[in-house]
Amino acid sequence: MGGDPGRDVFNSPGDPAFYLHHAMVDRVWWIWQSLDRKNRLNQVSGTRTTFNQPPSGNVTLDDVIDLGFSGPFPPDKIRNLVDTTNGPFCYTYA
Repeated sequence: MGGDPGRDVFNSPGDPAFYLHHAMVDRVWWIWQSLDRKNRLNQVSGTRTTFNQPPSGNVTLDDVIDLGFSGPFPPDKIRNLVDTTNGPFCYTYA
């Protein structure tokens, strides 16, 4: 379709399929959380770098995400961004 979804992270949003793919990933995340909100709402795992390259520590809810040019949101802690029904996003899927 276009863009370069496998290699260039700054070019991949140029592909219309990028948004469809990420919308589905977000929907799956929302469904997974909704099945057990009490235990799943604030779960994160993995390292701070992609494929742990360079090696890094595990991500925590207090790590800060900076969306940069991707959104109108200021840098914020992960704990404030994981709930789609509260905070700066406030949406659900029907």
